[in-house]
Amino acid sequence: MDILNWIYMKTAGLIRTTANDPDTDLVAVGADVTFGRRGDSYQTYAMPIKDLVESGCEANTAHYELDMDVTNTVTVTTPRGIIDIVNMGTGPLLTPDPAFASSTYFLIDNPELDLTIANRDNIYVQYSLYYSQDGIDNAIPYLISTGFAPGLAFNLYNANPAVAGGDNWTGALYVYYELYAIN
Repeated sequence: MDILNWIYMKTAGLIRTTANDPDTDLVAVGADVTFGRRGDSYQTYAMPIKDLVESGCEANTAHYELDMDVTNTVTVTTPRGIIDIVNMGTGPLLTPDPAFASSTYFLIDNPELDLTIANRDNIYVQYSLYYSQDGIDNAIPYLISTGFAPGLAFNLYNANPAVAGGDNWTGALYVYYELYAIN
């Protein structure tokens, strides 16, 4: 699609601000391919809005690992992702006691975002926790955001009121996050 098509759509009032149906409404996408008859390497294709949004989300999502034996800070570079937290339960500070008696502290940091307290009203944060227990593990993880530090601070608790199992915190622990500026 060249600039004359865009000019025509503008002058004919064919610009929309909302989709009629994200499954069938199409957007033009310039894909970088070898195309011999023109002087550039882009070919115009159409893509449903639903697929464009989904592919954009996938491109802005990554997998990270936070090794609690090494550090309590994970540096992320994407607006959303999955953090695999490993080596929980390997020492007293990494083994939150039952009934919220103690917690483990960690940070999610994105150096490209202004995560200072002065900018906190401009930051969107959402997170969820997944834990797959292992062996006689009876930990019930409870994660709470405790504010801004050099990054976004979290405390991880064990919500199970029962006595700790023998293999507590040896299961697979993942945090899904979304963290980006909204203004």
